[in-house]
Order: sequence, then C-alpha cells, then structure tokens
Amino acid sequence: MAVQISWLTSGYRPYWLLFGAAVLFRLALALLFSQPGYADAYYYSNIAEALWQGRGFREDYIWNYLARPLPEGLLNNPGSTYWMPLTSVLIFLCYTLTGGPSFLASQLPNILLSAALAPLAYYLATDIFGPQDERGLRYGWFCGGMLIFCGLYAPYFSLPDNFAPFALFSSSFLICTYKALRLPHGARRAATSWMAAAGFAAGLAYLTRVDGVILLAAAFLAWLLYRFGFRQPTALTFSGQLVMGLVFGLTITPWVLHNLAATGQPFPGGGIKVLFWREYNDFFTYQKNLDLAYYLNQADPSPNWGIGPLFGSKLNALLDNLWIIGRGALFLTPLFVLGLFSGVGGKTEGGRRKAEDGEQGFIPKESETAIHSQRERDRDLELETSVLSPKSLALSTQHSALWKHPEFLHFVVYIILLYLAMSLAFTFPSTRGSVFHSSGGLLPFIFLVSAVGLDTVISWLGKVSRPKAEKRRQRSYSLIILLAFALISVGFAFTLRNDWDADYREIKAVDSWLRANGAASAVVMVPDAPAYWYVNHRPVLAATSDPLSVNLELARRYGATYFMATPSHGGVAYLQPLLEGKGAPSYRLVATLGDVKLYRLE
Repeated sequence: MAVQISWLTSGYRPYWLLFGAAVLFRLALALLFSQPGYADAYYYSNIAEALWQGRGFREDYIWNYLARPLPEGLLNNPGSTYWMPLTSVLIFLCYTLTGGPSFLASQLPNILLSAALAPLAYYLATDIFGPQDERGLRYGWFCGGMLIFCGLYAPYFSLPDNFAPFALFSSSFLICTYKALRLPHGARRAATSWMAAAGFAAGLAYLTRVDGVILLAAAFLAWLLYRFGFRQPTALTFSGQLVMGLVFGLTITPWVLHNLAATGQPFPGGGIKVLFWREYNDFFTYQKNLDLAYYLNQADPSPNWGIGPLFGSKLNALLDNLWIIGRGALFLTPLFVLGLFSGVGGKTEGGRRKAEDGEQGFIPKESETAIHSQRERDRDLELETSVLSPKSLALSTQHSALWKHPEFLHFVVYIILLYLAMSLAFTFPSTRGSVFHSSGGLLPFIFLVSAVGLDTVISWLGKVSRPKAEKRRQRSYSLIILLAFALISVGFAFTLRNDWDADYREIKAVDSWLRANGAASAVVMVPDAPAYWYVNHRPVLAATSDPLSVNLELARRYGATYFMATPSHGGVAYLQPLLEGKGAPSYRLVATLGDVKLYRLE
C-alpha cells in the first residue's frame, strides 16, 4: 500500500493523472452537445471563424445598440467591442490546428484549460498544507478530484465560452498574489516577481472578461488589510503593487491599441451603460439614453421605477448572487463557511509556534532567499515558523481563523468585491450569468476550505463517537462527496441537454421557410443575432426592447424585411401582440413555426 501511495504522489505524476482524467471527463460531456446553445458561446465562435477567414475581429450583424455611433451597415463591423477577445482567439487557434471551424474544435480550449484546474487545485492544497504530509496530499487529491467534476460548472467547462479561461487565469492570479504576500522581508525580489506574474494573469483575465480589473483591486485591498490591518510583516510592498499594475497595463495595451485603430475609442462597446440599466431588457434598447438621469428616473420617467424599485433591485441581486456564488460549492456550503472561520491549533511560545511531536512546518521555497541582516533573519524566522503547516493552521495567537492567513486573504477579498460590485453596480446582468461566469476561479479555494471544514466536523464527531475512526472517516466522507459531485455533474449536463437545441431548431425552421418562399437572402430581426448568424451565416439585426415603431425604424435603416418573434421575447411588453399572433401595423404574420411567429415588415 505504501508503495502504491508513493507511486501516485511522486514527481509530476499526480498532475498528469488529474489532468488526463479531467480531459476525458470534459470530452465525454462535450459529446453531449452539438452546437453552442446560447448567445455568448455563439458569439465567441463567430468571431473565431472571422479570424480564421483572415477578416480579423469582425461581425456581420448588430446584436445590441449600446455602442455609439451605430454601424453604417450590417457587414464587416468591428467585433469584440462589448465582449472581450481572448476566448475567440483561443478558439481560432484550435481552428487553425484542426484545419477549420467545427464545434468540437471550438470546445477544445475550454476542455483543456478547465482540465488544468484539477492539477492546479492539487498544487494549491499541497503548496499550502505541505507536499509530503498526509493532510496536504489528501487535500490535494480531494480538491483535484472535485475539479475533475466541477458540479454545475461541468457542462459549461466543455462549451465555447469564457468560463474556463477566466477560471484558470483568476485562480492563477490568486495563487501568485498569496505567494507574494506570505514571503518575509528579505524576499522582496521574489515577491515582486510573483506580483509581475499576477499582473500578467490579471491582464489575461481582463482580456477574457472585463471583471479582471476586480482582481487588481482585490490584491491591493488584501495587502492593505494584511500589512496595516493585521500588522503582519511581508516582503510585498507598494512597489510590488505598482509592478503588478504595470504588467497588467502592458498585457492589455495591444488590445487597447487595436480598439483605437478599429473604432477610435480605447474601450468601445458601451459597457459603462450597464451601470444605468433599470431592467435587463435595457441591454437591447435603442431609443433610451442610458445615463444617470435615466437611472434616477429623471429622464424617461416610469411609474415602475424610483427609489423603492432601485433599492429593491439591489437587494434582490444581493440575495440572488449569494445563491449563485454558493452554487459552486452546492451542498458543501456549510463546510466551506465552517472551514473559513475555523480557529485552528498550535500553541505559541515566545511569539513562535510550538511544533507538535513529529511535525515539520511547511516553509515556502521562496523563504530561502538570502537575508542581509541578523534582524531581518530573525523576523523571517518568526514568519516562516508561523505560516500554514501540515498539522496546525495557526498563523499566530492573534489571527487563527483560516481566512486571515495570507494564502486565503486574497481569495476572501475577491469574493467580497466580486459579490458587491456585481450586485450593487452591475445589478441586472449579474444575476443573468455574469457572477456565474466570474466565479469559476474560486472553485479550487472553495473546495480546499471545504476540506478543512470537513476535517473540523470529523474532529467533532471523534469527540462523541469512535475517536480512532478519524482517518477512515476522512477517506470515506471525501469519497462520498466526490461521488455526489460526479453524479450532480453528469445529471446536470443531461438535464441541460434536454432543451439545448430548441433555439437552434427554431432558427433552422425560419431559414427553411425563407428558402422555400424565395427569400433566402432576406435580413431578419431576431432576439439572438449571434445565434442566427452562426446557424445561417447571413447578415442579421437584433430586435430592440423598444416599441414596435422603433423596431420598424431600425428595420428600414438596415434593410430588414422579416421579424422573428420567439418566447425569448417574453419579457418585452411591446412584443406581446406579436407573440400572440395578433400582428400590428406594418407587421404581417406570414408563418407560425412551432412557438415562432414570423412577420413580414411592410
């Protein structure tokens, strides 16, 4: 048995085993789906195809009206102005490697990058709790196994979206920043190097999702809290934060310059208008001026909006997003909370932790940097003997809760900032996917903290029943949790698959009708322009959430002659007559295709 365990844990073998298992599981789930299925994934695939065709970041449709001025036509417009470009670049690279666009090729970046989270989680656990200690290894295999399955993230980690890239880059950022924060004074050069790596990871995260800027704020606030709030010594200084910011700026500079050349604006896309939405359908408005006056109900006043609904929307978002973040942990949430606030062992003697019999504290390799004075050497020794060790998580007698350790502080601050920023500033998009997209990188830390919480519960059980069964309980309970996550992952993927192709089939039905009626090249107004282009590869115009007269005005401007009304329009009051088949002036019903009503614009 000892030989078997040694074989599993030697060298890089655990990392390759976990990565290989994760890739196989992702591929199995990927085969359940035959097309992207929703707007984000369609969009990234479309831009990647334009890159593969040599057209650059271009799109042949208008899918929202936030950016101004509006394009002159539907063809060859600047792409990736609202959603960021890196996901499409990764898909394009896979198109190049596989010889052309295909749905499986578009899935490969997410499959490979999300599979890398499993060995990353193993590294995280063993780096913090000790690579040679039973506890560190057990946590490593548990967290790595959890990242193979991933619960509700499992199917999305196999689809052409930004889930996996952002998760990998944000997790890498959090690891780099904690490794810098826990270093002693004499290791400032190493700390600066880690912060430079963190800046690069944050830059890649930003090029995947604009939420990447929240990572920078989290790093700075965590450093302030640790250095001046907890008054703990660290090699990380303000100059390290500046280096992180500089590398971040250099990483995103090529894209900013591209935007200037393509649109004349460094940050096009109208993303700042998201702050002033009064409902999610404002995403697709054309006539509303989305600014502070509109948000405060001073312009375009509505009886359904005001101070009460404004604060009510924030409260609803706070509650909904609390659940969304918790979905990553699912039934582990109580263990996660317990682990986060665990006050754990270790008596101290003379300001240093007193090791238990047979215990060897984990000392980061970076701490071996040469020290230039005896005073600094003594200070470093005090810090090194108080970092997380395999058998005692006591940072000091003053800061024993897990969340106060440098290894977890950035993670906690990032969760709080992400939650508050999304709920209070980006209120309406946050509950429609933004928080879920941005939380994948938290999973390695969530599972690790939950493992600590599980050990705490097992320790409590040992005080009332069979104390010698602790090791057996740790193994059996961990395996039960892994099995449950595997079942949830597979079950959720099959459930998601049931209605996955509904929108795709609706678009195909419209396309078939148009071809059969001699209108194959007609421009259609639709609820999901990226999906329509992916299916038909024809110019298309997004319907607005404004009155039908506004839609008609845009149709005339861009040459649209048909309007596709689907159940996805259900939240738009102006479109209800069309959904019911009643028609409207200049909207003549010409076909009912299942739940779709197709109108001729006259």
